[in-house]
Amino acid sequence: MKTITPVTFLCVLLTACWSAAQTSALSFSPPPLPPGVSVINPHDNPLRDALRPVPKSAVFKMDGFFLWDPSVIKVGETYHLFASRWPANDGMNGWFRSHAIRATSKSLFGPYTFQEVVLSPETHPWASEAIHNPKIMKAGDKFLLYHLAIPQWQTGFAYADKIEGPWVPLPRPVIKTNNPALLLRNDGSAYAVGKFKPRVTKDGKWDAYMQAFEAPSLNGPYTLIGDAGNRLPVDFELEDPTLWWANNRYNLLCTDWEAKVTGIERSMIYYTSTDGIRYELFSQIPVWSQRDAVPFEDGTTVDIPGVERPYVFQNDKGDPVALLGAIRPTGSNPTYIMIRPIAGFRGDTDSFTPGQHSK
Repeated sequence: MKTITPVTFLCVLLTACWSAAQTSALSFSPPPLPPGVSVINPHDNPLRDALRPVPKSAVFKMDGFFLWDPSVIKVGETYHLFASRWPANDGMNGWFRSHAIRATSKSLFGPYTFQEVVLSPETHPWASEAIHNPKIMKAGDKFLLYHLAIPQWQTGFAYADKIEGPWVPLPRPVIKTNNPALLLRNDGSAYAVGKFKPRVTKDGKWDAYMQAFEAPSLNGPYTLIGDAGNRLPVDFELEDPTLWWANNRYNLLCTDWEAKVTGIERSMIYYTSTDGIRYELFSQIPVWSQRDAVPFEDGTTVDIPGVERPYVFQNDKGDPVALLGAIRPTGSNPTYIMIRPIAGFRGDTDSFTPGQHSK
């Protein structure tokens, strides 16, 4: 008969208690939704409930630096974490002069070890101020690192034959958008979303709306799909989109820029779309926000003043198994990366076919 140790029993108990308490522990009143806005899960958030306590090893910090914009890819038996970085002496606004780095681990949940600076504005042929929001993906027999290029404020591409580089930037921006998220479809075409700011605002502040693009191949040319308006419902706003394909639809996680959905500014929210043009709100309950004390596997917790830059990592079957975020700690301490396990999340309806995803 299999013996269950006290430590194993405690871990199982903590995980079960956390899962059951996720939604019920969130005490807030979301704002009323505008007429005509539908919600797939009006009373809960299954993705939020699928989050699990964090291993202590799944926190990546670097002395003397701010870290932001995580993404990760598995190559062989190694996980390669990419992020933007800048000196801590520059404070949070140092992101205007950020560069892209790579760190590695034998486990998705760390610990990660810094390896190298991958792209830097000092050596980039045209993004001379900052390389920000880097995201890694496999593109045929090559690796693609796409990123926000500053001062162009558009999307740049850099390719490498090996994950260790060297990385070769394309000679000009590829997508005319800010804060990109990109998918390569099975037929070789590409789909992307990004943030845009309309010249006329509805609330007196600059608006952060979402546009969608597609291209016959990964390198473009990219054309706008849908009309020139917002792809999110009504005037909902976003930052930091991350995309994945599962359950026969586009899945989008982003931040609630002005708290119009959840009432919690920059909390993580979830949308889905069958056509990539019309997105539907998954839940008004945030997937993750600064109001959540983050639980660790050892039973301790940490309060966070902010969490942004979501990135969803899928396993080989296409199931989301981790949610990465950039953490704003207390005081003026440098930001860092956290990787939260996801367990048992299938999607938003039983009619979906789990495991289908873009290769």
